[in-house]
Amino acid sequence: MKPDYKNSIVAFVNVLLSKFKSEVIHEEFNDMKDLLAPELEGADKIIVLIIDSLGYNKFLTLNEKLKFEKYYKLSSVFPTTTVSAITSYMTGLTPQEHGLLGYIQFLRELGTILNMIDFSYPGMSSTSFDTLIKRKIKRLPNVFQKIKKEGYYAGILTGSNIANSGLSFLIQKDANVLTYYTLGDMFATISKLFQKEFKGLVYVYYGMLDGLGHKKGPDSYSYETEAEYILRELKRIIELQKGKNTRVFITADHGMVQIPRNKNVFLGDELRKFLRIPPTGEMRMMYLYTKVGKKQQLVDYFNDNFKNRFELISSKEALAEGYFGIGKLHPETLNRIGDLVLVTKENYAFTYLYTGGEDKLEGMHGALTEEELYVPLIVL
Repeated sequence: MKPDYKNSIVAFVNVLLSKFKSEVIHEEFNDMKDLLAPELEGADKIIVLIIDSLGYNKFLTLNEKLKFEKYYKLSSVFPTTTVSAITSYMTGLTPQEHGLLGYIQFLRELGTILNMIDFSYPGMSSTSFDTLIKRKIKRLPNVFQKIKKEGYYAGILTGSNIANSGLSFLIQKDANVLTYYTLGDMFATISKLFQKEFKGLVYVYYGMLDGLGHKKGPDSYSYETEAEYILRELKRIIELQKGKNTRVFITADHGMVQIPRNKNVFLGDELRKFLRIPPTGEMRMMYLYTKVGKKQQLVDYFNDNFKNRFELISSKEALAEGYFGIGKLHPETLNRIGDLVLVTKENYAFTYLYTGGEDKLEGMHGALTEEELYVPLIVL
């Protein structure tokens, strides 16, 4: 599948910007504007709750019990991963515009690959590059700055453990940052937000469902129990306390796929003869930087050993065909997507052994299945 940016999380954010008379990055999302106009009319306090890794199909299953009445189907971005999608929520930009294109990314500025959540080498301490990258990498203009410029409140409620992460540093400049320590603390702070008088936008980010999904898989009883509990409690709090001038949206950044152990292939030194640097990206979507004259040999290697598990696309072709979005390219986008993009099919995955200590995950995302690409937009 291919992201539908006209009906995506990027379009949703741009409509929110227009609601607050802020500078809009993309004016062309008229379908989304028409869809949301009735929902936004009369609302001057907007709260957007983002539940990391809650896919649309999974929501539909849970909603048989929960009975949310009004919801829409949104497309995520490519790759379907937190770094790219949350950055789009925080900036209103598509991935090719903001340049944060995967969990593991090659940064030419530093000459190394990094985990883009905490600015560390994959599998290593998170303190290694923190100071250096904060000097070298430019922070992105964001939604908070645009809305505050028009005189409105703009903030985010996020977990205390990630409020000062590397990714947060890049995408949340000038936001009013609130934190929570536990799930109960998050619910209590949301209740206070309803009681607080302000006009503007607040994001609420909940990331622990994603972590649980990685460990036990999105089809596990634990994941479904957690997701159902979060949604049920949010529905109760919102219906009990939401004011007339308040509009609440519950949504997600991407979905997730259950990966059987026998469909997760571990890769390592055998790729070195084909590649200039280790693969970057995700376990279900990799950027491959091939050595001169080795591209076809790499393609042959994957076809000979893992036929029907993946698609290999020229990175420039994927860019030209709109997988990474629309708009002006970030100055480093071309350098961050390699020569080939490997996208896995169905429930297959490739785990590259950067250190040999990588977790054996049960749930993954990053590719373009329906489960990963579509998320709910619940209106309350």
